[in-house]
Amino acid sequence: MEQINNPLNVYILWHPSLSEGINYAESFFSFLSRDIRDPLSRGIGIPVYFRTGETPVEINLDEAENSAIILLVNDEMILSENWRIYVNNLYDQIKENKNHKIYPIAFSTHAFKFTHAIQRINFIRLYEQKENIDARIDFLLSRITHELCRLLYGQETVSQITTNEIKQSAAPLKLFISHAKEDGVLLAKGLSDYLQTQTELKTFFDANDIAIGYEFSQEIESNIQKSVLVAIHSDRYSSREWCRKEIILAKKYNRPIVIINLFNHGEDRSFPYMSNLKNIRVNLETETEQEIFNLILLSTLQETLRFKYQHLYLNYINNKFHTEIKENGILSRPPELLSLLYLNDYQNKYIVYPDPPLGDEELEIIRMFNKEMQFITPAMLPLIDNLSGEENLNEKFLKGLTIGISISEVQDISKYGFEHLHIQDTLVEFTRYLYASGASLAYGGDVRYDKHFNFVEILFQLTRNHNQENKKPAEKVTNYVAYPINLTRTQQETIDLYDVAKFIDVHPPNNLTGDFPQILKADNPGDKYIWARSLTSMREKMNEEIDIRLIIGGKTKGYKGKYPGLVEEAYLALKSNKPVFLIGAFGGAARCIIEAIENGKTNELTASFQYSDEEYNNFIDYYNQRAKEEYLEKINYDELVSFFHTKGIKSLNNGLTDDENKVLFWTTNLTEMISLVLKGLKNIHR
Repeated sequence: MEQINNPLNVYILWHPSLSEGINYAESFFSFLSRDIRDPLSRGIGIPVYFRTGETPVEINLDEAENSAIILLVNDEMILSENWRIYVNNLYDQIKENKNHKIYPIAFSTHAFKFTHAIQRINFIRLYEQKENIDARIDFLLSRITHELCRLLYGQETVSQITTNEIKQSAAPLKLFISHAKEDGVLLAKGLSDYLQTQTELKTFFDANDIAIGYEFSQEIESNIQKSVLVAIHSDRYSSREWCRKEIILAKKYNRPIVIINLFNHGEDRSFPYMSNLKNIRVNLETETEQEIFNLILLSTLQETLRFKYQHLYLNYINNKFHTEIKENGILSRPPELLSLLYLNDYQNKYIVYPDPPLGDEELEIIRMFNKEMQFITPAMLPLIDNLSGEENLNEKFLKGLTIGISISEVQDISKYGFEHLHIQDTLVEFTRYLYASGASLAYGGDVRYDKHFNFVEILFQLTRNHNQENKKPAEKVTNYVAYPINLTRTQQETIDLYDVAKFIDVHPPNNLTGDFPQILKADNPGDKYIWARSLTSMREKMNEEIDIRLIIGGKTKGYKGKYPGLVEEAYLALKSNKPVFLIGAFGGAARCIIEAIENGKTNELTASFQYSDEEYNNFIDYYNQRAKEEYLEKINYDELVSFFHTKGIKSLNNGLTDDENKVLFWTTNLTEMISLVLKGLKNIHR
């Protein structure tokens, strides 16, 4: 499979001394990629990577056609020689390529002294914004999203038009403000005036006017074809013929649309074609005009960027994998019955739309329109050339497979350019696709362990969204729980979680002797031995009952088992010839296993690394003595690494070629990860 790149990658760079840096980074991730506060929501899907630390990881500009490098400059960054060298090197790479840009953000007046290279670039002066951090974040999101729109739409700045090369920059997009004159005109006029007089967006959006003497209907249709439509959905809006026509025309020409909910009392009949769109609520009584206009313009910029990015990305994927899906079969928003009517004469059986995949209830309705059509998202495009003529990607092609999900946090993940939220997002997207394809999931450990990322609730919601068989979530998710964790679940928690997952409580192995307390002491080798043996029993039980292992991230220190948890799960799977998928981009245990397979060595799976923890060192001596007495495998990192290396890539047995596995090992592209795993699963299941 060919490498997948993106139309745009975004990088957030900050010095570790900037305590609020992570707040800005997470806000950019939520706004440009997917909302971390609502993991099931649809987002733009732009990859957002982080770079921080005393010496940040390098940026590979070849991974995307366009790159936006958002540089948060504080005083400590200015004083850091490592950061000066890092940023100067970046500037040297991009200065001759207008597709890659640095956007410096000044947190103080000293920022303009930072390196000779950055001094040439206009800063966003964040220090001038005196509001709280939320307002500063919104300001920054608006400014950066405007610049990203300009980058993808090819809008040049004045400085790019030189006297040596006279050329005209592209005309600004039109902002078509659709409204009913009876109760929407005041907001429409105020928004237009605010855009033209109070913002920099007039260089990108031009408020729409219809010239005197021109035919009204022709002018409207012509303008909508090149506009972003903002519909002020007031009480009277749906009852007005021209308002309804403007919505239908915008959908017909596949234009970005934002609905502003301005209801006062409501309407007798809602207009059915205003669904499936970005919708925001404003309140004229409780919000100031500036708050309302800022919200509308930020939402409009976001939808404009999403529309363009998705169009570029879907076309790129389509061309890369030679699927021959025609232009009108590539949708910038999820399919609906109205959009399908415009595909009456469409010849190709595939329609591609943005991630994430639709739930079964929607797919069932739109497939009633045409049983031959298949509605797919980008991660499924690479599977098309791997299909027989009879296969249907909208069917549950992984039905009957149980995927064991091995995923957990990674220490020092920032050195790879990620944070914990990236692993969370990866889990959500994999779960969404595996459910949509009919697979069942299994997970080992305490699903309650992370209060910031409720795995149980996410699985529950995703299961409901992709539940064609109307099964309880507990019939799709199995949670294996080791002793003594299973003793800590209260009766009320058991009742609350009853419909969420099927719980399998795994007891300590039979040959363990002695009393088993509810609370095991971490500093007691005997208690740690019980922990380790019990965790191994849980993993063995799970390994017997799953079909495939998917391994992402994972601790390499601070664990309670015999080996790091994900390492032991991979070891058991490979010993029993279970298919295994390994994703190493986030580091952790998965990366160590890959390094062991490829090179026969890895720093973190060595006695010197693991035994540096005195408590664990004492535990190993105790464990190995007990293992000798009970005829068990001892803890031996040299033999463990040798096992992985001897097994090699072929032993992963996952339906992928060696080259495809090597791409999966190291890719940072989430769509590529999902595509490769789905391809391997399909080959296995076939």
